[in-house]
Amino acid sequence: MEVIEVQGTFTELGEGFGEACRDDIRGLYEARVLNAIEQAKEYGGKTVTEGHLIAIARASLPLVERYHPQGHEELVGIARGAGMDLVRVWVMNALTDLRDVAAYTDVALWAAPADGEGCSSFLLGPERASDGTGYAGQTWDLSTSNMPFVRIVRRRPKAGLATTCLTTVGCLSLIGMNEAGVAVGTTNIRTLDARAGVCYLDVIHKALHQGSLAAAVAAIEDAPRAGAHYFYLMDASGAAVALECSAAASARIPVAGAYVHCNHVLAQDILPLESQGTPVASSYARQGRLASLLASKPAHTSADLEGYLADHEGGVNAICRHDYNGISSNGSVIMNPATRRLRAVHGPACQGEWRTYEV
Repeated sequence: MEVIEVQGTFTELGEGFGEACRDDIRGLYEARVLNAIEQAKEYGGKTVTEGHLIAIARASLPLVERYHPQGHEELVGIARGAGMDLVRVWVMNALTDLRDVAAYTDVALWAAPADGEGCSSFLLGPERASDGTGYAGQTWDLSTSNMPFVRIVRRRPKAGLATTCLTTVGCLSLIGMNEAGVAVGTTNIRTLDARAGVCYLDVIHKALHQGSLAAAVAAIEDAPRAGAHYFYLMDASGAAVALECSAAASARIPVAGAYVHCNHVLAQDILPLESQGTPVASSYARQGRLASLLASKPAHTSADLEGYLADHEGGVNAICRHDYNGISSNGSVIMNPATRRLRAVHGPACQGEWRTYEV
């Protein structure tokens, strides 16, 4: 997997990233606009255009700038480096949230989608790890068309914390960790209250700018979010927090030992908001299988965890996904905050080469 390293001011970080991936950023933008248009039709019965997505972005960007000025500066730099306008760069970053805003605005038009999209995540406390340190990780499952654009990005700002993350070209942090040992990841959920707001990558990026677990959690809970996501966080001590967030509400889920979350809502406070677009069969199957694997023995190694993310039990509903309904595991990440190291693989975990990256 290609590694991109950028340093400087927040604007310079973005400019370096945008220049390094200029052609690929344009390709990813085109693919994601197509994805959002197709999925708004599939999930919500809505016919939308690129213009609709841009209108949502224009309404959202002032909120992004107020919520996290440093992240906004980096987006401005990415746009400049890539030779694109800022609105389109944010559209590319905000795929799933834009899709939900476009789709979930009229209950009468909802339609049940194909049951496929999703990610499978875990938190493993120090007491359940063979080396006595905590681990957090996941598969990242989305349209297979995203796979050529996956990168590891190391950011070294002049002012602020260094980070290493898995993401896509021209995009803010997706799954990663900072030099303070705060790790953050996400899986998608769908709720009815999607709106103009900050996208999930804006939220994760700000969380990774924080020097403590508590501050990172606050960055997520206090965000004027555009759509729903589950976020998980862990620090170097192995302390962990699981957050289910709709656009307007959030709920902390108690975690202890091993905890698994896929793509259906678990928190009772969020459940009434869940949309009919949830990939129920796939998410429940992956949730049960990963929980079973983590319950199979008292302690697990990093190699065990890599194997679990490569598991094929369940066929089309397996943890490791191979272009089922156009959805693949585009990558997987396992983070060990105590050592400031993460392991990542490009593509389905059963096929690629796991590599170690340091913050």
